[in-house]
Amino acid sequence: MKKSAFFSDVFFTFFLFWLFTLCVFRYLRVALLPALFLSFVCGALAACAVAALLHGKRKSVFLKKSDEAQKQKLLLHLALLSDEGKTKLFSAALKTAKRLGKLRLQTEENFCFLRFSFAPVTADEVASLARFKTAKPKLLYCSELEESAKTLCKRLGIETKTGESVYRLFKEENALPQSYLGEETKQNKRKELFKVCFAKSNAKRFLFCGSLLLVTSLITPFPYYYLVFGGALLLVALFIRIFGKES
Repeated sequence: MKKSAFFSDVFFTFFLFWLFTLCVFRYLRVALLPALFLSFVCGALAACAVAALLHGKRKSVFLKKSDEAQKQKLLLHLALLSDEGKTKLFSAALKTAKRLGKLRLQTEENFCFLRFSFAPVTADEVASLARFKTAKPKLLYCSELEESAKTLCKRLGIETKTGESVYRLFKEENALPQSYLGEETKQNKRKELFKVCFAKSNAKRFLFCGSLLLVTSLITPFPYYYLVFGGALLLVALFIRIFGKES
């Protein structure tokens, strides 16, 4: 759950209970100021309850999405990085490793190969690794393997570690890069945010919210507030519909 969605759900809960209880208290002929106070308390209690329920879920989902995004950035970075750069990066992560040339390292336990590109590792590439003579077990680090390559690795006794394991290695060893190749610049992010906010598809959402506020003005003791903001949302919906970007 996104942070904005979390706060939106909490605020929506508060607003819903505040408005409903305010109308109920006014229907019971409670004075305006006490009704406002009591409805505010009811809304706040309901919002706190929803926030407590969503907090744990939001935290776990956020961590999973954050790790997934970080993993994809790392794999893209490795695919774009030079052979020398890949070797240096893994040398830092595998602290006891000795460099045996580009894309080859040796640890106390394994003879390691590095193969990172935009295409999965093929069976032919795996076959080429079998030609290297070493007394230590062979270990292949890569982003992904073809099914035929996986089968051949099993037959040849070559252990493989793909995207998830590679990311976990770098994270546990605190060896993640400070900056990533292919990462979006701030300017591109601002352009993307502008495009998302002013997409024509958002016009329906503003129209619905504005209409809801206008309808609410018919049953609330404070109609002018809802009329003003409802009308403003309708104007925004019209503006986005005419001048917005195609999604």
